[in-house]
Amino acid sequence: MRSISPIVGWILLTPILVLVLGCGQEEPERTPVRGRVTYKGTPLRGGTIVFAPDRDRGGSGPIATASIQSDGTYVLRTGDANGVTPGWHRITITGTDSPGMPSALPHSYSESMPCLCREVLPGQENVIDLHLD
Repeated sequence: MRSISPIVGWILLTPILVLVLGCGQEEPERTPVRGRVTYKGTPLRGGTIVFAPDRDRGGSGPIATASIQSDGTYVLRTGDANGVTPGWHRITITGTDSPGMPSALPHSYSESMPCLCREVLPGQENVIDLHLD
């Protein structure tokens, strides 16, 4: 029986390796989301906002987060990338008036409330302002 030379073996094996290693999971589509959070008419001056896909409404993908700036604005990121996967998301917010201080919001906003949901639309920048009472 005749053996295959190492060079021929690598030439035959290379396309298979490219297919196996190169066909990893594709990154999910992301779309930009920004907005402002106000509480009782005043911008929230700090905290964190989280958008978690609402699986009950068909949402999927990773969680997106943002730090709320001193003027109440935020820009969501998923991991190291800007944007959010499109679809319905449940929103949770923890807010502070200054860093290191307790939440400036009622505890209910830091839980995934059924009423605090928004849809992120694909292919466009989404401006989602949240006016909390």
